[in-house]
Amino acid sequence: MPDWKEKLSKEIVAAEGYLTGLFWRNPDNYNFYAEEKINYKSFMNPVYGYYFTLGRKLSEKGIKVFDDISVSQIVNETNTSKNYDLFGGFETINELASEVRNKEDNLDAYYREIKKYNLISKLIEYFGERVITDNGKYNYKKMSKEQLHTYWNDKILQLGMDGDNKYDEHFLLEGLDEEILDWDENPTVGLPFYESKRMTKITTGWDRGHVYMYGGFGGSGKTSLTVNKVLMSCIQHKEKLLVIANEQSISEFKKALIVTAMGVGTKEYVDRQKLNEGNFSPEEKEKLRKAVAWVKNLCEGDEKLITFVFMENYIMDDVKKLIKHYAAREIYRLIIDTGKPSEGDASMARWERFVEDMKTIYKLARPNGGGLNLAVWVNVQLADTALKMRFLNEYALGDGKKIKNEASVLILGRFMWDDEYEGGKHELLINQWDDFTNSYIEKPMKREKGIQYYLLFYSKNRRGADNKTGQKVLVLKPYFGINTWYEVGFTTVYDDHNY
Repeated sequence: MPDWKEKLSKEIVAAEGYLTGLFWRNPDNYNFYAEEKINYKSFMNPVYGYYFTLGRKLSEKGIKVFDDISVSQIVNETNTSKNYDLFGGFETINELASEVRNKEDNLDAYYREIKKYNLISKLIEYFGERVITDNGKYNYKKMSKEQLHTYWNDKILQLGMDGDNKYDEHFLLEGLDEEILDWDENPTVGLPFYESKRMTKITTGWDRGHVYMYGGFGGSGKTSLTVNKVLMSCIQHKEKLLVIANEQSISEFKKALIVTAMGVGTKEYVDRQKLNEGNFSPEEKEKLRKAVAWVKNLCEGDEKLITFVFMENYIMDDVKKLIKHYAAREIYRLIIDTGKPSEGDASMARWERFVEDMKTIYKLARPNGGGLNLAVWVNVQLADTALKMRFLNEYALGDGKKIKNEASVLILGRFMWDDEYEGGKHELLINQWDDFTNSYIEKPMKREKGIQYYLLFYSKNRRGADNKTGQKVLVLKPYFGINTWYEVGFTTVYDDHNY
């Protein structure tokens, strides 16, 4: 072994050992760190490389507790008993797993350190041992993996600039005709919202590489609208979807889905409250069975199309791991219900934590810069102080208004106020279809018993116009009993600057 390899293996031995011990202590970690990310070749010390790989074999077998018997079986199956005995057998790794029982919070730090030393080894292959030679300002031990990458990448760029290499340059005015042809043949159209031509037209659908934020007041139907417009669209178009929930359970989502299926599919009705009370009549049971059959037919029997994960403790590091885990399994569409500040972090104010969390979501969603090219829909709750706001914009988000910077589309919703109906002081004229004239006309909305119309404001829209640049407010007619949201038309709500 070259001297530099021996030197580095000694420096990284603790991180490799502790990481391996933590994985053996909690085998679920293997689900969040794919083999292509970290494997035997990632370790400079063969002892821990062996035990880490052995642990992955155990995990792949579905073994959750690594005891002497189960480990011995895998050792025999892999024909590695010689190495197992040489490295001290079960006693070695068992002692290590016990030693790290209070180091769970350092797992990511150990992982980053190992990846850093992987990079250092590769850099030495190209630049020699000067990579691990301190020169005052440069000290590889104090630098992160990203800093090392930037430093040595800059060295390469400087070589290119000093030579005769051609820059990777483009000319803005060149190839315009070809670009138009590409736009025509390869439109950037996203997934259409379910039975919502207007909502789809405004943003050209729910596209990958973007974060869509939908803000509503507490109890205003954020989840219901999301199930109807977003989740149902994924089922209809056979698009895999991950739902990360931290408030409503899987049972509540299933109830919302079945209610929606009756509203838009079977066109039958069972009192929504009855789903909580139980004791269904034979007629109600038959209606519910029909709704289930309709959903199964729509998804063509793929019951694993929608993955649901409930997080009791909403911590962004765990959310990030989950998203990466499922993206590696080709699930590129994500609903977060509800987006809120991470728990357990007292190092900054809640709204600051919220902004930082949304930056993390954006970095995961973007199509470049190390992102995963995801289509993300995040439900957020509007501040109670915004209840007096007639015109909704980012100020309705309260202290966390800066989260809008991470969104490509920011949709904010509220119910129509009493004085906005026909005859009210602030009567709204809504562009609606009129059967008599057989055309769209602007007319006020009459009050209907049991119906509250809903307004969707587009405060930000990188995929089209927003409310400041010509996009009108979309009016919906919700029937919560069957969770349907019909598009009525557009209206104009004037900005009263009441924020």
